Amino acid sequence: MNSNRRAPAPSIRIASLCKVIIAAVFVASAGISYVYLKNQLKLSGDEQIKLERDLADLHKENERTQLQIDSLTSLAALKKKLAQNSFGLVPITTDQVVRLNQDEPNGDDLRVVSNRPFRK
Repeated sequence: MNSNRRAPAPSIRIASLCKVIIAAVFVASAGISYVYLKNQLKLSGDEQIKLERDLADLHKENERTQLQIDSLTSLAALKKKLAQNSFGLVPITTDQVVRLNQDEPNGDDLRVVSNRPFRK
C-alpha cells in the first residue's frame, strides 16, 4: 500500500452549517423585532397616558371656564354691574334718536328701506 496516503480530511457539511446559520439569523431577527415592538408599545402607552392626562386637565379647565362664563353672564351679575355703571352706559337723549316713520317726509329725511327682492 501506498505510504504517502494521508488520512481523509474531516469534511465540513456545508448544508448543515447553512441551516444552522439561517436558523440563528431567523431567531436573532425575531428576538430583535420582539424587543423593538415591545419598546414601541411601551412608548405608545406612555404617550397615551400623557395625552389622557392632558385631556382630563383640559376638561377641568373647560368646566372652570364654563362656570366662570355662567357666573359672569347670570342675570344677578349683570344687574350688579349695571348698578355699578361698569358698562359705561349713559341714557339716550332725544337728540340722538332718529325717527324713521314721520308724517311729513322731507328730501333729507331717513326712510325705511327693504332689502327684499322685488316680487311681480
